[in-house]
Amino acid sequence: MLLTLQAILFPYLSCILALLLFNTIFSSSKSRNNLPPSPPKLPLIGNLHQLGSSPHRALQAMAQSYGPLMMIHLGTVPKLVASSVNAAKEIMKTHDLIFSNRPQKKIPNKLFYDAKTLLFQLWRVLEAGEEHSRTPSFKQ
Repeated sequence: MLLTLQAILFPYLSCILALLLFNTIFSSSKSRNNLPPSPPKLPLIGNLHQLGSSPHRALQAMAQSYGPLMMIHLGTVPKLVASSVNAAKEIMKTHDLIFSNRPQKKIPNKLFYDAKTLLFQLWRVLEAGEEHSRTPSFKQ
């Protein structure tokens, strides 16, 4: 029983198409409600291809077409760009607590035990615990 290439590829391609369609329908309805306008992006590189050799000029051209407040994607990371003084003042005055924090990186925190390695003085905590275990009052 020989299967043709079409009979083999059709189920796989239809599943991939259904997953992509499902993903675009359910991800676009929730996440884009309150976001500023954004230029079209590519899947892995985002808007990096649009910045070119002079990113300040590219951002100025984008600001003329998308407004003073826009969202660009540097790779897969979304960034908010304020290209006018009024937009920057509004961000810094009314939304200062939201934008003052740095994003938490999951991988470095797991690799370096939340910055508590020997370089970040976890050894002092461990040494203090070891010292208490040697005293006679804690051995009882």
